[in-house]
Amino acid sequence: MDSLTVTLHSDEEPDVSFTCDAIRIEGTVCLVPEWTYSPDGFDRSPVRLIRLLDMPLERAEGLGGGYVLRTPLPRSVLAGQIPAALDGKVEAVYIPLKVRAPERE
Repeated sequence: MDSLTVTLHSDEEPDVSFTCDAIRIEGTVCLVPEWTYSPDGFDRSPVRLIRLLDMPLERAEGLGGGYVLRTPLPRSVLAGQIPAALDGKVEAVYIPLKVRAPERE
């Protein structure tokens, strides 16, 4: 499992970019818009994963392992609400997963 970042745009504000945490699981990049932390702060778990199944990701030059998503996404996707137009392209997944918090690695 690789930790990385994805720079993306919302379809509501296509001129504004923002960065989202992401992880790669079994070859698929998954956005992690929200984390929960263990009481001791050593571990964290994604609240949900947004699997990018059929979206145009490109390696971002100079971002140290980051990607850029070339297609704007509705912000509602980050909340786990996938519109019908994105069926088969993105998927919200809720799985128990624990990773070491980066500041504790």
